Amino acid sequence: MGKISCLHHEETGKEKTMNFLCSIITLLLVSGDIPAHITYLMGTASVERGGVRYKAVLDAPLQVNDIVTTGDESECEITFKGYSLLHLGANSSIKIERKEETKHGIFHRIFASLGEIVTKVVSLAKEDEYEIRTEAAQAFIRGTTFKTSIDADGRSSFSVYEGKIAVKSLLEGAREILLDRGFSSQIEKGQLAPVVEKLSDLEIAAFNDRFSSFLQKGAALDSLRNTFEEKIEEEKEDIKDKAKDKIKGLFK
Repeated sequence: MGKISCLHHEETGKEKTMNFLCSIITLLLVSGDIPAHITYLMGTASVERGGVRYKAVLDAPLQVNDIVTTGDESECEITFKGYSLLHLGANSSIKIERKEETKHGIFHRIFASLGEIVTKVVSLAKEDEYEIRTEAAQAFIRGTTFKTSIDADGRSSFSVYEGKIAVKSLLEGAREILLDRGFSSQIEKGQLAPVVEKLSDLEIAAFNDRFSSFLQKGAALDSLRNTFEEKIEEEKEDIKDKAKDKIKGLFK
């Protein structure tokens, strides 16, 4: 699963962000078909693959159908190729159900079975899809920061802190509910529509304080994505200019 990385001192917020950026750049350059890596780990976590459970370690590559579960007083962050980031709180579990890149777009699907998961997704292209599913509902994301909480009975809540998401019960005939920034929804298994409430200023402030490091990493992801897209546009323009010059040369 990879080598265990040990920290010899308490990292500052700046150091954590810099180490995170190094991990992201490495992931983008050498990941190939590997959909994700563990980019932060505190405490204990496990990765179940093919019915076998392994101890999770920092920088471990993750594959489709892997199940990641954190222990008591533990945290884990997973970074996906394509600029999305998951934070698992203590006693939380997710399964990577789909991570696929095709000519039609990039597709993610995560199944969250228990605990607290904070998700950061950068703005997606029109054809891309990112979905988080629980036993009670599914959420469709375009580009946002939100928290998913699932209790032992399968009751699910989604709280949006940036952007917006569409939430829908798994029951046949259910309609999508658009959840804007500053709102949360709660839904139980077998419930047709979620209950929507506004987040208080205190709840938002507490989230921003608790996940300040995660939000900094999310901002770094946005910056990297923007830089990448600008580079792609520059290369497209350069190709166009060279093509025009070549055509002009044919008529001299």
